[in-house]
Amino acid sequence: MNYKSDLKDKKLLYELDMNSRQSFNELSRKLKLSKTAVIYRINNLKKEGIIKQFQTVINFGKLGFIGFRLYLKLQGATPKKKEEIVEFFKKKDIVAWVVSIEGEYDLGFLILAKTIKEMSYLWDEILEKYANFIKDRLLTIMTHVSYFSRAYLLDLKQNIYEINLITEPENIEIDEKDKEILKLMASDGRISIINLSSKVRLTPKTVIQRIKKLEEKKIIIGYRTLFDLEKLGYKYFKVHFKLTNITKEKDKKFRLFVKSNPNIIYDDKVLGGDDFEVELEVKDLNDLRSILDKIYEEFAGIIREHKVMQYYREHKFLLFPLNI
Repeated sequence: MNYKSDLKDKKLLYELDMNSRQSFNELSRKLKLSKTAVIYRINNLKKEGIIKQFQTVINFGKLGFIGFRLYLKLQGATPKKKEEIVEFFKKKDIVAWVVSIEGEYDLGFLILAKTIKEMSYLWDEILEKYANFIKDRLLTIMTHVSYFSRAYLLDLKQNIYEINLITEPENIEIDEKDKEILKLMASDGRISIINLSSKVRLTPKTVIQRIKKLEEKKIIIGYRTLFDLEKLGYKYFKVHFKLTNITKEKDKKFRLFVKSNPNIIYDDKVLGGDDFEVELEVKDLNDLRSILDKIYEEFAGIIREHKVMQYYREHKFLLFPLNI
């Protein structure tokens, strides 16, 4: 059953999606509600399961990690076997995201590794355990991912906020205390400075300074919120496009069009995948078809074909390499 949210709830969710670390006082001012009312609404949204997690968005590329995206199409796998495969991936520190898919593939994963060798070890283990259950697979490298805040929550005409989630690998050095801070903040974007200070055994002032430096280095690039989309009445789709007659100018125009659509939340660039990939959150298939019609009206001349997959259940979502 969908949660019956009012406009204040939607504004609160939108603000938390743009910056989940905003103080209660900031949220109170923006929503024109009392601080007590804001706290009540957040607690209620958590209780109802709408808010699943407050996340600190960390660009792991800045820390030298490569993002590998793996799709698997299974064969002869019972529901129990599929669950076993999901659990196998969930337990791996280098696997940051696990999702069940309806469409061309059955499961999708984001794997964060510093070397090809590290990825190769995992790949060998996958094949050793589950080769007989894998009908098809696709392994690609994520080179750039843009995230757009959910403008559709407020019925806005276009997205106005963007985070570059994934960029090409660099090697910015950080010390063990920074790593501790990042690990704690990754899964709790609203963790207090006092709590952080206690856990990492540094003064609050030092913790604040370290967080500020991590933000300046673009290692921490934002703070967002993980929602239960189904309870909000939305479905999550991925659309892959194969393009033709593409030029830099046409590619730029396509991406600007994508960025403007309030229901498109990710623009993915990959090596070894399709030419153009977007992720959308819509209420139903009719909404998806409407968006695709608009895309084809504008860009039919460069689209060879497209395919659609539905991401219907996220089993693990932590965009941070636990093996740091």
